Amino acid sequence: MIRARRRFDFFLYDMVEAMDRILFYTEHKSYEEFIGDTMLRDAVIRNFEILGESIKHIPFKFQRQYKQVPWQHMNAMRNFIVHEYFDVDDEILWEIIQHDLKDNRAAVRGIIEEKYL
Repeated sequence: MIRARRRFDFFLYDMVEAMDRILFYTEHKSYEEFIGDTMLRDAVIRNFEILGESIKHIPFKFQRQYKQVPWQHMNAMRNFIVHEYFDVDDEILWEIIQHDLKDNRAAVRGIIEEKYL
């Protein structure tokens, strides 16, 4: 089977979509609702995985041009979630959602607008 290679800029769109989903899923939710709803928590964790996996397809040269995006931190979060799934800290996830995700989304969206729109 021959698979076409996907252009790396498509992964930027995947990143924004994953962050949009996390923000949408958690909008108007409290921390207690987040940790009490297994399906919500699983959906959020899955989108953090997608976010981090997408970064693996963005060339390092490109990443170095856009230092406003915490590429390596997002990738590290994905690695931790995938490999240490039994020890994911809900408080850390919630803090990232509440304090970092909107800015990170805006930064990636800004790159897309600058380079591809």
